[in-house]
Amino acid sequence: MKKLKKLATFTSYLMFFLIIFIVMSKSTIDDVIYHDLQEVKLRVSLDKHRLPLADPMLNYSGDPEALASYISDINQSLKEQNSRVKLMSISNTPLLPSEGLSVEHLNAPGNRTYMLFKLNTEQNNFLLIFPLVFAILNFALLKNVSRRKHKIQVRDNIKPVIPKKVILQIDLYSKTLQLTSDKETKVQLANKPLCFYLALLEYCRAYPDASLNQNKELPDELLDLADKYFHRLISLGHTIRKRPNFSNSLEKTLSEIRAALDELLVSTPDLKAKYYPPKAHGEGSRSKLHSYALTNIVDNDIDILGK
Repeated sequence: MKKLKKLATFTSYLMFFLIIFIVMSKSTIDDVIYHDLQEVKLRVSLDKHRLPLADPMLNYSGDPEALASYISDINQSLKEQNSRVKLMSISNTPLLPSEGLSVEHLNAPGNRTYMLFKLNTEQNNFLLIFPLVFAILNFALLKNVSRRKHKIQVRDNIKPVIPKKVILQIDLYSKTLQLTSDKETKVQLANKPLCFYLALLEYCRAYPDASLNQNKELPDELLDLADKYFHRLISLGHTIRKRPNFSNSLEKTLSEIRAALDELLVSTPDLKAKYYPPKAHGEGSRSKLHSYALTNIVDNDIDILGK
C-alpha cells in the first residue's frame, strides 16, 4: 500500500510537469512563429511598392519569376535562422488557408496584400525527458522535506514588492527602441521615422490635448523637434544627408513606427495604448476625426539615451 502511494505521488508529479512542459512548449513555439511572421510582414510591407504582383484590376499579370525569386530569398533567410515559418506566396487577391497553412495580410489605402505561410508547429519529443527529470527531482525533494518536517515561518513585517514601472527607452547611439523590462529585445528604426517618433513623443508630452490629423499640416513645434533630433543624429555620425521632409509620406512614416512597436510590444500589448500612434479604423478612416497623437504619454514614460 505504501509503495502504491509513492507510485501515485510520483505519477502525479510526472503528469503535472508533463502538462506544464507541453503548454509552455506550445506557447514558446507560437511566440516564435508570431515573431517570425511579423518580421516577414514588416519586410514585405517595406518592399511592397516594388513587388511585381499581378493586379487584375489594372490588367497587370505581374512577374512570376521575379516574385518567386523574392520569396526564395526570404525563405533562405528564414532557413538560416532555423525558422518555423516558410513563405509560400504573395498576392493581391485573397488566398485560402488550409491544413498547415496560414494566411496573413497587409492593409494599405486602396488595396490589401495577402501572404500564404506554411507553419511548423511540431514539438521536439526528445525534450519530453525534462518533465521526467523534474518529476524525479521534486519527488526526491518531497521525501527529504517529509523526513525533516521543516516548518516555514512567515514574517509579518515583510513589505510587498512593488513592481518597477516599465518604460520605453530610446538609444540614439544605436537608433534602437527597447523596454526597461527587457534589455535583450531591441528594435531599430531608420533616421526619419526615429526622429519623427521622438518628436511626436516630446510634442505629446508638452501638449497632451493636441489633436494631430494626417489631412492637416504638421505643427511647427513638432517639425522643430524632428529637426532637432535629426541634427543630433548627424552629430552622432549616423547620417550626413540633408534633412528629410517630415511632412511627406506621413502614412509611411507612421507605418514604420507602428511596425517597430508591434515587434517590440509583442509580450506587452497593454503598453500600446501609451506608445502606439493610433490607427484609423472603419469607413471614413481618413476623416478629420482621427488623431494619431499619443494622449497617454507623461514625463517619466520615456528615457532617451544620447539626447
